[in-house]
Amino acid sequence: MTGSAAWQGAGAGGGTSSAPCPDDRPVAGAGQVALTGVDPEADVLADLSHEVLHSLARRDQRRSGELYIRGLLTASGRKTIRNIASHTGVPADAQRLHHFISDSTWHWGPVRAALARHMAALAPPRAWVVHTATLPRTGHGGVGTDHIADPRTGRSRTAQRAVGLWAASERGGYPVDWHLRLSSRWLGDARLREQAAIPAGTVALDALEAGLEMVLDSARTVGAPHRPVLLDARQAPAGRVAALLGDGDFPCLLRISGSQLLTPLTADGRGTGRVITARQLAGGLAPRRFGLVRAPGLWTGHHEVARVPCRAADTPPGPQRRQLLLAQRDVLSPLHTAFWLTDLTDWPTSALVQLAAASARVARDASGPGRRTGLYDFEGRTFAGWHRHVTLASAAHAAALLLHPRERGESRRPASPAGRRLHPKEPR
Repeated sequence: MTGSAAWQGAGAGGGTSSAPCPDDRPVAGAGQVALTGVDPEADVLADLSHEVLHSLARRDQRRSGELYIRGLLTASGRKTIRNIASHTGVPADAQRLHHFISDSTWHWGPVRAALARHMAALAPPRAWVVHTATLPRTGHGGVGTDHIADPRTGRSRTAQRAVGLWAASERGGYPVDWHLRLSSRWLGDARLREQAAIPAGTVALDALEAGLEMVLDSARTVGAPHRPVLLDARQAPAGRVAALLGDGDFPCLLRISGSQLLTPLTADGRGTGRVITARQLAGGLAPRRFGLVRAPGLWTGHHEVARVPCRAADTPPGPQRRQLLLAQRDVLSPLHTAFWLTDLTDWPTSALVQLAAASARVARDASGPGRRTGLYDFEGRTFAGWHRHVTLASAAHAAALLLHPRERGESRRPASPAGRRLHPKEPR
């Protein structure tokens, strides 16, 4: 996934030019100062563009890529191509950028790999989070658009479905890879495939399959030690998922359903021979097995948390890692329990609870800053166009993260329903 083309200095977007040729004018556009050497924020964007776009073979492509990223950061409202191009002050740039996204030949894979490596040096991933997104659409022409039932309301709406691989860092979350989910309607209709230019060999993957594929492929390009993977395995055989990640040397923290079958382990790691659901296993614990742990982020407050040595009953044959069930109950909503399965058995409970909160933080970053940098705004009709847009929108999101790190002060809920002071302690 790495690119071989070297960056050609002028493509960094900042020098002046005496020639009026559109491909050689300053990226800053009419009436604006050059991009580099002006202030630290401009240099951050110039450095990111330099590193991320170096795989593009031609200077005009690199220049268009930087224009697009800058437009995503500066345009107000929906990030249409016309809106994105408006910051340059050159009317012809709208057509130029349309061609760059929809009809050009550059591939997004090397750009995403370069973005992942560049951000890993500046905002090292603490975990990988597989995040699914539903992208509402007003029409029916966009590639992958279908009538989709809203899981919260049950109502049907027109939307695309995408799966993103996000790095959770101290600064915030940022995406490094994407999968556009395509239904059988899109893959089985020759006319639709031709209209959207869907490549031959493209197959339908569910969210879990797409997430695992991206983890085992894209996360390797970063070159950092393998970080924990968070994903939702409530509709999947969690034991098999954990084993697949373990084979790739990725530790995991999997959200599982209360009906997931588990085998409790003895203190020395031997199986008890029992098979029981996660809900039953947590429900049969003595109250003293639960301790109070402060949860960060959107789940701020104290949670009752228990950890139980176990192994997923659907773990395939072969070398088997020890696992833990983490049962997490919100003090304010004691009937709500989240179940997690992890092979990070040597982590303290408080660290596991903080790791679990990364999923909610990434969801917040996707729906907040991600929307503002255009991750959900592509209205084009082609498969390649969607991937090129979301790749550059990911770069814009990363630039925004570097320029404006996530605020440290997060809203907090009362520590307990009665206002009592609760003192967290580690569960046994």
